Amino acid sequence: MSTMNQRLKHARLQAGFKTATAAIEHCGWNSSTYRAHENGQNNYKIKDAKIYAEAYDVSPVWLLVGENDAEQKKIKARHKHNCSKTIYAAALLLRDDPQNLGVSSIKPDN
Repeated sequence: MSTMNQRLKHARLQAGFKTATAAIEHCGWNSSTYRAHENGQNNYKIKDAKIYAEAYDVSPVWLLVGENDAEQKKIKARHKHNCSKTIYAAALLLRDDPQNLGVSSIKPDN
C-alpha cells in the first residue's frame, strides 16, 4: 500500500468496518473529513493519524508513511520516552512539507 488513503482504508477494513459510514458512525467522526482522508482528496495530519490508529489498532507511523516497526525499534532503543513513533512520523512529514503538522501559529526564529 503506497498511499495514506489506501492504508487508512485497509486499516478500516482490517478493523472490521465494512464501510466508511460504519466507522464514522461508530467513532463519531466528521463524515466529510474522514471521507476526504480515505478517498485521498486530503491527506491527514499527525493528530488525525493518532485518532485513526487508535480506533483501528494500527501504528500511526504506518498510516502516515507506511514505515514498518523495524526502524521504530532502533529509535525506541535510544529514546527513553514512548513517543518515538510520533517523532519519527513528524520528521518524515516535515521533511516533505513543514506545514504538515497543522500548526500555523509557530513562527520561525529570525
